[in-house]
Amino acid sequence: MEGRKAKLIRSLRFRLCVILAIVGILCTASNSFRSYHRSVAGVNAFVDEELSSIASVIVNYDVILPKSWDPSGAFRRRHHSFDDLLNHMFGPRSGFLDRPFLPVPSLNDLYDKHQDIIIAPLYPKEGEVFYFEAGSQDGFYNVRTKDKMVRAFVATNRAGIRFVVARPSELIDLMIRRLMMISIVDFIVLTLIFLPCVIIAVHILFIPVRKLARELDERKGSDLTPIAADALPSEMDVFTDSINTLFRRTSDAINRERRFIADAAHEMRTPLTAISLQAQSLDESKLPASEAEKVADLKTAIARQRTLTNDLLNYARLQCGAYKKNISEFYIKDLFIEILEDLGSVADDREIDLGLKDNCDGIIVKTDRNALKTVVSNLVSNALKYTKKGGICDISALKENDRVVIRVEDTGPGIKEDELDSVFNAFYRVGGDTSNIEGTGLGLSIVKSTCDAIDAQIVLSNRSEGGLRAQITI
Repeated sequence: MEGRKAKLIRSLRFRLCVILAIVGILCTASNSFRSYHRSVAGVNAFVDEELSSIASVIVNYDVILPKSWDPSGAFRRRHHSFDDLLNHMFGPRSGFLDRPFLPVPSLNDLYDKHQDIIIAPLYPKEGEVFYFEAGSQDGFYNVRTKDKMVRAFVATNRAGIRFVVARPSELIDLMIRRLMMISIVDFIVLTLIFLPCVIIAVHILFIPVRKLARELDERKGSDLTPIAADALPSEMDVFTDSINTLFRRTSDAINRERRFIADAAHEMRTPLTAISLQAQSLDESKLPASEAEKVADLKTAIARQRTLTNDLLNYARLQCGAYKKNISEFYIKDLFIEILEDLGSVADDREIDLGLKDNCDGIIVKTDRNALKTVVSNLVSNALKYTKKGGICDISALKENDRVVIRVEDTGPGIKEDELDSVFNAFYRVGGDTSNIEGTGLGLSIVKSTCDAIDAQIVLSNRSEGGLRAQITI
């Protein structure tokens, strides 16, 4: 039997889900990657715009910068002093020594004083490192201060004082990391949404295919009507056309076989009737013992051949759909009594206890009486054939809601589990050709076809205590 894993790998639905899932994940990952890079570029552009805008405000609006920020001023070199924003000069000899010195900002303040943005002179204070190359032009720079990166914009105001507007790169990196996390979360969320959607969509697309499979499973064996392709995807037209062609060929072959069986059985009936009449006219008591024995064997062979002919005609009639139901209501116990009277002598000859089990008084069945009698009679006859001398064969019926369940049980050898379904095939006999039980192999085929004709279900099963149980549900 094919393993579950191998069956899953062969599944077209599984392959389609995998392909769509891979394509969707790749597209989602690509979009998330591009979105992340666009966001990073946007953050960098925003930071650069912010720094250049601050510098533009200082330049365009003539924001006062200390003259001491200009290293070319001799005053600063000589007195090591600078002016504040109100042009008050500070220095060791100024008249404002009682006021505190205004601190000169530096790029180092970004980390030393944990500032987000700083405006500082381009040239550092004495003792500090100059972080820009000599002759640096106005524009954007990435510089390293104290082993940490800084994004800076160099500008020159109208007074010729050069200054720097800077922001720590750590803040930029933090925003970028947040954007990365957002992109990853978006990717995971979109994937978790996309995969179930793919599975559900594929499941919905294959509903017509599964519906067709269920309809084919529920069909009777004789139903070979073409499949209607209107409700199926157009991609399955080739498949349905092939199945319908196969149905037509099979139907033609079966019809030819049924016609042959019916014609053959009909042609055999006429000579068999004549032979039977001739054989019955022979009086065995007036013949020598050896001749009488031959005549008795002849009559037995003729009876068996007549039974086979009748079985063939009944089987062909059922298979051709020529059987017409005659529905009526009747008490099931009355039917059972008729069957017991018909087969009681056979049971007595075999010394088998044939009778009714449980109380079935008052149970009414609405179906074709003759057809049901044929079914139960065949099952009882089979049970009597295979049950050994001294065995038991019981018939019972019970009411279950709106259904009637009929059971024929025996104490015979039962049937192998792998043959329980095969016994309904025409000419199939338990034990094959080696079976020493007389029969045509058509009895259970007729039973199954008759049950199908009257919309009844039959199930065969082995009893735990031994023997076979045949259950008919009407």
